[in-house]
Amino acid sequence: MSIIQTIRDKAAVLVFGIIAVSLIGFLVQDAFVGGSRNPFQSEVKNVGEVNGLDITKQEFDERIRNTEAQYQSQGYRLDEPMRQQIQEQIWEALVNKELVATEAKKLGLDFTSKEFTNLLFSEKAPQEFKQQFTDPKTGVYNIEAARTAFKTIQKTKNTEELRQINMQLIDPIILSQLQVKLMNIYMNGTYLPKWLVEKQSSESGQVSDISFAGLSYATIADSTVKISDAAINEYIQAHKKEFKQEKSRSISYVLFNAAPNHADSTNLWNKIESLKSSFAAAPDAGIFVTRNGTKSPFLDGYINKSRIQVPAKDSILTLPQGQVYGPYYDGNAIALARVINSKVLPDSVRARHILIATLNPQTGQPIMEDSTAKNRIDSIQQAIAAGTATFETMVIQYSDDQGSKESFGDLGYFPGGQMVKEFNDFCFEGKKGDKGVVKTQYGYHYIEVLDQKNFEQAYKIAYLSKNIEASKETDDAASAAATQFASASRTAKAFDETVLKEKLNKRMAETVRELDYQIPGLGSSRAFVKWVFNNKVGTVSEPMSVGDQYVVALITGEKADGVQSAATARLMVEPILRNKEKAKQLVQKFGKFTSIDEAAKNAGQEVQSVDSVRFSDNFKPAFGNEPILIGAAFNKDYQNKVSPALAGNSGVYAMVVRNTSASPAEAAPVEDQRKAAVMQMKQMMSYSWMQALKEAAKIEDQRLKAGY
Repeated sequence: MSIIQTIRDKAAVLVFGIIAVSLIGFLVQDAFVGGSRNPFQSEVKNVGEVNGLDITKQEFDERIRNTEAQYQSQGYRLDEPMRQQIQEQIWEALVNKELVATEAKKLGLDFTSKEFTNLLFSEKAPQEFKQQFTDPKTGVYNIEAARTAFKTIQKTKNTEELRQINMQLIDPIILSQLQVKLMNIYMNGTYLPKWLVEKQSSESGQVSDISFAGLSYATIADSTVKISDAAINEYIQAHKKEFKQEKSRSISYVLFNAAPNHADSTNLWNKIESLKSSFAAAPDAGIFVTRNGTKSPFLDGYINKSRIQVPAKDSILTLPQGQVYGPYYDGNAIALARVINSKVLPDSVRARHILIATLNPQTGQPIMEDSTAKNRIDSIQQAIAAGTATFETMVIQYSDDQGSKESFGDLGYFPGGQMVKEFNDFCFEGKKGDKGVVKTQYGYHYIEVLDQKNFEQAYKIAYLSKNIEASKETDDAASAAATQFASASRTAKAFDETVLKEKLNKRMAETVRELDYQIPGLGSSRAFVKWVFNNKVGTVSEPMSVGDQYVVALITGEKADGVQSAATARLMVEPILRNKEKAKQLVQKFGKFTSIDEAAKNAGQEVQSVDSVRFSDNFKPAFGNEPILIGAAFNKDYQNKVSPALAGNSGVYAMVVRNTSASPAEAAPVEDQRKAAVMQMKQMMSYSWMQALKEAAKIEDQRLKAGY
């Protein structure tokens, strides 16, 4: 990651030199996704398997570290939910990698080093690669410049760098290209015959008029129809795909609130208010807020009015210089604000720079003596000023910011506060055309301000802000209540009895999975979920802190990976089987009949008529959602001849088709309809083909055993 990108706190973009090194490593080693594994790595623990191929803990951990570093470089706060999401993303990516590699191997597909080279040195190259060699003045990708850069670094022997870039750049490119090849094969196999489109078009134009009589399942009480577990199990076995279940556990739990209460909020308010006069009188507001501890670190710089986002913004910005506003609530915090100064500044600046680095931003290690760096930047400044060298040539020859090198040091437009203070102040508090040397924590910069725009009032404000937190007394009271409950509830029976006795609110989570990191109503706690799976059913926990609550939980049951049991599936299956049994009784009630009138009489119902029934209808007000009646309306056997009793979704029906006709409807030419249908099928396939591979694969997720 380049130094200026560290300054800007943005996502890392791989510098051209490292990318070039990695490509050479790829060309030499012919490194492909899903390649062979080292047979001597038997001691490495795995986090899972895909079709017998190991996903190693080492690779999993490394990818997590790299991804977390990228999120942090973009300013994301890596809390527990974010870390769990990253882990899930990495797991899915590694599973997909193995699935694609395996499927490509079966079909004899490859993405060769020649294809890789042709891709990079073309207009189809990945954007993050192209931008390193794009002329900022023309916006044109300079392919020859990329080729030339590669030739200069062919002798590299940095194997660790090669390995990292193979993993972060090369493997993803190869994977994506293999996915494209696979998807093209699947999608190009999509076919829809013309005759089928013509048939569907003809059917959609048919209209039927019917008469029917029906008996609702509701006419038979549910309590009179008993469904056995054996019947439910038989149904499950016949529909296994619909009743798959993951391994999971169920729990009951009780929460004890340890969140800050009114007294805690009042105490903090009074404490903040007591600092107000001292804050206003402090010679240095920045030192004052830092010394007193603040949730919002002091920014020794100006923020434009339009970019200030605080609850009391209007009141704060009307304060005279040096005055303090507050206390006021800012989310879960209480704050004071002191206006230090204000001035008119641009809201964004475009600048270019040359960096002579003294520090490696990734390791924090010095890489050049300060005096040497200062002499070099002074010489660069003098050469440019004298006209013996251009800014562009000095950037290419000397700048250590590889991220901006190919744009000749041009950083584009950036808002105030994005750069480190010294760099930011030079660009925003100077004027367009200013040139000069600035020292930052990363080294010496020779900067030229190219443009400034959108001038408005900007403010330097110091905020003294503290989160409202539970006092020790509040936390101790919740902890004591949880401990007392846990000690009285060491068995499942005692747990329930104590809940009733103490009139507590018992909550339940019926489906807790091995790799969940949060439970609805409880919040995020991977440690708590691990406890659920590392203990036996019937175990009662000690009080565990989750967020601002203490929880005491009882493990009430577990479900194995596979198909659902009769007890689990009963809620879904019982109504289906019950209606089947009711249908048998209602068919008997219809008895024998030779006309729709006779059928209605036997059932004690009136004959109803419905006109203009179409095959595409999903719902008709007369009978609701009954596909069996829609289909029967176009059955030639029932034209002017009553049907047998038909069991539907809501009841049993007898019906007769009184008339059928064709309804002229404007439609696109058959070939256009066929092409549109094929395109729709391809779009559906583009979303579903990877899921199909997963369903057909044997995937073993062992992350819990590996400690995640």
